[in-house]
Amino acid sequence: MTWLVDVEFRTSPIHGTGIFARKTIKAGNVIWRYDPSMHACDRKEMVALSARTLSFALHGGYLHKPSGKFLWYKDGMQYMNHGEGDIANVGLAYWPTLQEDHTVALRDIAPGEELREDYGFWADGGLASDHWLNPLYRRHCPHHLSFLQSLAAPATTFAAA
Repeated sequence: MTWLVDVEFRTSPIHGTGIFARKTIKAGNVIWRYDPSMHACDRKEMVALSARTLSFALHGGYLHKPSGKFLWYKDGMQYMNHGEGDIANVGLAYWPTLQEDHTVALRDIAPGEELREDYGFWADGGLASDHWLNPLYRRHCPHHLSFLQSLAAPATTFAAA
């Protein structure tokens, strides 16, 4: 299990399904951590996925820039909704190694509050027209590609926890 705090997944007023704290989460607490059972794929592995799985992966995952791997999961992290700037209450402002990748609470989070991450930090990964992910996004997840491109410049930053 990759979740280190008590969360639930339910309808979000922001978009689709969201992640909500079931108990208070203190600022600085690690809320989610990479687990080796997750999917960390290179280009060859991504193109071998079925169209349906590829669309799912692209919509909920991200390019882990230091490793060059595309990370996607089925543990509920795919339901993390975007929150720009100060609205974001979880995130990370640096790239750890893939095995150490994680997300922290940026401030205290109240029970019932939706967890939101500012995608601006990582949203530009693989979006350049010459990156191997770009054609996959264009073919299998074009609406999400447009959304990520709208966030990618200028990159949003926030204080490290």
